[in-house]
Amino acid sequence: MTLRFDDFELDTAHYELRRHGELRRVEPMVFDLIVHFAHHPDRVFSRDELIDAVWAGRIVSDATVASCIKQARRALDDRGDTQVYIRTVRGRGFRFTASVTETDDGVSERIAVAAAPSFGSDDPSLLILPLRALAAPPELVRFADALTGELSSVLTRIPLLRLSARGEQYLDRPVAPSAREIHEALGVDYVLEGSVQAWPDEGTERMRITVHLTDAKAGFRLWAETFTLIGPVGEALDTGVPMIIAKLEPQLHRAIYRKVLCIDGERSARQLYLEASGILALRGWHHESFAAAADLLRRSWRLEPGFALAAAYLSLVRGLGHRFDLMSDREQAWAEALDAAECALQLDSMDSIVLGYAGCALADIGYPDRGVPMLRKALELNPANAQAWAALGSAYLAGNRLVEAVAHLSHGIRISPLDSRLSIWGSVLAMAYLLIGDRSAAREQAELACQRDDRCYMPRIVLAAIHRLDGRQELARRALEDAYRIKPDLTLKQIAALVGQKHGMRLMAL
Repeated sequence: MTLRFDDFELDTAHYELRRHGELRRVEPMVFDLIVHFAHHPDRVFSRDELIDAVWAGRIVSDATVASCIKQARRALDDRGDTQVYIRTVRGRGFRFTASVTETDDGVSERIAVAAAPSFGSDDPSLLILPLRALAAPPELVRFADALTGELSSVLTRIPLLRLSARGEQYLDRPVAPSAREIHEALGVDYVLEGSVQAWPDEGTERMRITVHLTDAKAGFRLWAETFTLIGPVGEALDTGVPMIIAKLEPQLHRAIYRKVLCIDGERSARQLYLEASGILALRGWHHESFAAAADLLRRSWRLEPGFALAAAYLSLVRGLGHRFDLMSDREQAWAEALDAAECALQLDSMDSIVLGYAGCALADIGYPDRGVPMLRKALELNPANAQAWAALGSAYLAGNRLVEAVAHLSHGIRISPLDSRLSIWGSVLAMAYLLIGDRSAAREQAELACQRDDRCYMPRIVLAAIHRLDGRQELARRALEDAYRIKPDLTLKQIAALVGQKHGMRLMAL
């Protein structure tokens, strides 16, 4: 059966999507979702109905559905506020609006395409092989399948990372090919693979998951780790995905960053963006890294004025720099953050990452009434957007909505990769607990934030304020001295940006 609408063809026999005869690579579940919509034009489907129809009732999170909707829209060039093909019906679900015709010839003329996907040379690519269940119980097989899908869904939040849709073709092979063979066949940069094994222990349900990340071209294993999950399948999935992503995502950032640094000659706009992203992910969110990243993002945006991600990320960096006084040119930072956010939103106001960056920037420079709705929309589009969760929590803290601030910041930290940005988010969460009056939780979060980045002065300022309130003057002085070790030119203005003017002045008196 071939389904046609406008310039598109869906060949259900060969599982191919084409526009003007040109093949478009999409993941299997995304293809199935588009086919389901095309078979039922103008009908509104709720998320639960889509899960029943497309995923056959398997364990699937809202993040997976949102990610597939997003990828389906991208495959159909359905961007911006128009939502030409897949429209969101608020409070009800999604509706496919195209006029579809069906034929059973399946032999229309096609433009020949190469066997390997046409990944852009500037964009890193990853193939996720289906995780193998090391036993036959149907529940374990379903869990391995669901875990593979969830990991694929969450990893779509990494900007510019292309996820290959060809992993399913290796599902039934008794022996998977080597990463090098996969690179030669598909052209991907990295391969993620692993296994799932039941691990009974005195009546307690346990599963052991082993995951490997490999540089496909070189054939070298970049990272491997084993995780033990306890509890029923549903609970194990909820805890296992963020646990694995927390360790995996920083390794991907590190691999991509190193590859970009090895490029000879002038870098493209996207490569400059990836370098800036790598600096912030690996070196931490500090005044030096912010300045270096901002310069790279400006160059990226100049090279490609239509690159919404570069503009949005620049707005985030400059907005955070303005809020926490991390920029020497604070007024210019405010103006540039506003200009970059406005431009990014004009370029793409339907991308979760763009909305998350721009919404955070607008809230940080004093426009929470605009920023907060954008952050909510970012989470509606992709509930796995950890940065948007944390940014929304930070905006709620600024608006004195303390309970909501704690909830959103805690969730953002829980689903975030374990990198240095957690030091700043943890500092903000500690302040939220402190304002609520829970000093024990505030101290715990501040100490954890200090542990997460030895080069970030922010959690040390918050910890010093907590110790001072607890009457631990010597511990407060030590925390403050540690902050000055990191940033010798620390000012009252920068301290007050974190803990307020009153606490800041009393800390300076120490």
